[in-house]
Amino acid sequence: MRQALARIRYVAGIPSGLVVAVAATFYLLVNALTAWSAAEAGELGLWATVVVSAAVTAVLFVRWHHRFAASLDPAKLGQPGTAKLALRRGVVVLVGLDSADPGTTFTRLLATAERLEYLALIATPQVEVRGVVPALLGRLMAVSGRSIPASQIRVWDRNEADAMGDVEQSVTEAIAWMGRQGLHASEIVVDVTKGRRSMAFGALIAANRADVEVQYLAAEWHHLDNKPRPGSEEFSVVSEHWDGVGPDSNRLDS
Repeated sequence: MRQALARIRYVAGIPSGLVVAVAATFYLLVNALTAWSAAEAGELGLWATVVVSAAVTAVLFVRWHHRFAASLDPAKLGQPGTAKLALRRGVVVLVGLDSADPGTTFTRLLATAERLEYLALIATPQVEVRGVVPALLGRLMAVSGRSIPASQIRVWDRNEADAMGDVEQSVTEAIAWMGRQGLHASEIVVDVTKGRRSMAFGALIAANRADVEVQYLAAEWHHLDNKPRPGSEEFSVVSEHWDGVGPDSNRLDS
């Protein structure tokens, strides 16, 4: 229950400090009103405490709202990510049942991420049964001409497709693993092009918590043919945190 409440609080985007301040202000206000109605001594000091607590709450709310509004700024949503992907050293990929099909996005990812050194695959038991991961690391990687040492590739394959918490934990561990290898948050990206929607939500929560950007491969839609426009596929960043790639990158919402 404690973990579930923490996750809900994080999804809502409300920091713990603001939650505590609101609760304290409410508690003090109730006590102040009770003391005032009972005409008890010392109520002036209690009201002063309420005012101070409310002021602290207001300051925390303004700071949170500033960060929250900045993260929803349209200028930072859906930004082109292909150029950034070319400079990433670590990529966390959600693996779907069709990730190894002809024309898969995985080959496009390998071809674009020219500096890729560390690769983490987030899969499910169903994906393992179909042999998707071996196909990605064998045939498709060979076709792309890329060679990454086995020690720099890790697979998390015990995630239930509908369990958002499983993927959240796996992506958190994958990002932490890359961090221990010396990668900065701005040098890592989580790709959610494939996988179930619940997997993408879990990955997004974990990535946002670690200040890691999330990307997906999307194509322009041809409205007359009612299908994606061939050759228009580009990687896009879901929510942009960094104005560059590398340890010296600056936060956009700082």
